Amino acid sequence: MPFTVPVVFTAATAVSATSLQTNHTALRKYINHGIIKADILPVSVTTTDIVRGEYANVVRDHQFTTGDILTQFVEVDLFSQSYATSHFKAFDLFSLKTEAVPNMSKRVIMERDGTIFISAGMAAIGDLNYQLLNQKKASGVYLQISLNDRVIATDYIAATYGRAYTEDNVATDVDTSGNTTTHGIYSRRWYAQRYWRTFSKGDIVNIALVVDPRSDKMHVTARNLNLEVFYR
Repeated sequence: MPFTVPVVFTAATAVSATSLQTNHTALRKYINHGIIKADILPVSVTTTDIVRGEYANVVRDHQFTTGDILTQFVEVDLFSQSYATSHFKAFDLFSLKTEAVPNMSKRVIMERDGTIFISAGMAAIGDLNYQLLNQKKASGVYLQISLNDRVIATDYIAATYGRAYTEDNVATDVDTSGNTTTHGIYSRRWYAQRYWRTFSKGDIVNIALVVDPRSDKMHVTARNLNLEVFYR
């Protein structure tokens, strides 16, 4: 039914706070649940009032007025492991050469000038060495950011360096892990990094978590990568 004002003001009616509140309360109730089909004229709603859906091949988890949150990978299966080896290096197995961690990379095309805030974490563990026996060399973990379609190994960010220690049963602390026992499992560490950088409109940003393995075999697990894009 049409809305009827409970208190009608005339020239002879004094306006009071109670009367105004009564009218406001009645209007709020009517808008919330009092409108019926007969109250809406047939021509008052047309198809132009319905917003057309749009398809985007990058699905945003959430969208805020400040920007987008893009969750690339969250691993909950602690038994899932990916492996890396220093033997992909042609000569010096202890040289600084990186390889990307599987499922820990993201490509973002900047629609406008803005900032990308990166949160990454994983457990990187150097397994027992076989050929490099008793070396206990700490493998490096880095965040790598490359622009446009040019991705090279030297794009890693030195400031994000973290260490993945090997589990060799060596009772000397040669890898600076702090472990001076023969129990290599004590050398395990969790790598977590938060980093942000400003980019320009049109930049093609390639973000990845990379490792510089210095053991025969190392594995990573519990991977997590989250990006927040804040446009200006």
